[in-house]
Amino acid sequence: MPHRYSGKPEALKSEKRRRILPVDVFEKEVIGKVRCRENAVDYGAGPGYFTIPLAKHFKRVYAIDANIEMVEALRSELERLKIKNVGIVLSERLPEFDFPVDFVLFSNVLHEVDDWRGFLEWASKAKVVCVIEWKKIEMDYGPPVEERIDENEMEKALRENFRFVEKLPIYAHHYTLMGYNEKDALNEPD
Repeated sequence: MPHRYSGKPEALKSEKRRRILPVDVFEKEVIGKVRCRENAVDYGAGPGYFTIPLAKHFKRVYAIDANIEMVEALRSELERLKIKNVGIVLSERLPEFDFPVDFVLFSNVLHEVDDWRGFLEWASKAKVVCVIEWKKIEMDYGPPVEERIDENEMEKALRENFRFVEKLPIYAHHYTLMGYNEKDALNEPD
């Protein structure tokens, strides 16, 4: 069984996390590329670190997490910020949607699941998927290095499910990969 994050929700919104994984970079370099912004899914949403920025840019966001404490922290934060376009799903399972999904985010979560390749296959129904994961190098923080997924292995798995895969070198301690099947799923670069 892979390592599961067992810390408090506050740690996932800490100043240290904001330094190593800045949200504004995610908004500009990832969300800024996505052309269609109707429905987004944040799987492993935690307390909403990326859910809240997604809610600014998509009409509807579905935040999925298996941890009740994380879900309650997210619910509280959404109420505090008066954000109304986020639906919360408490589940370890992948939901089946009966509508098109434009964007799926897996941030620091695939290393925690047994069948991460199955998660990518499930996400291939979306127009765009983004994976943000810890680089497989020794660090003083993050999951144990032996539980991290190598970037090349992740890229290969994405290529098995998507026609196009793009690497975004935007974070020092994490790799970011985007997979999509239609060339026009992303905005043209400026």
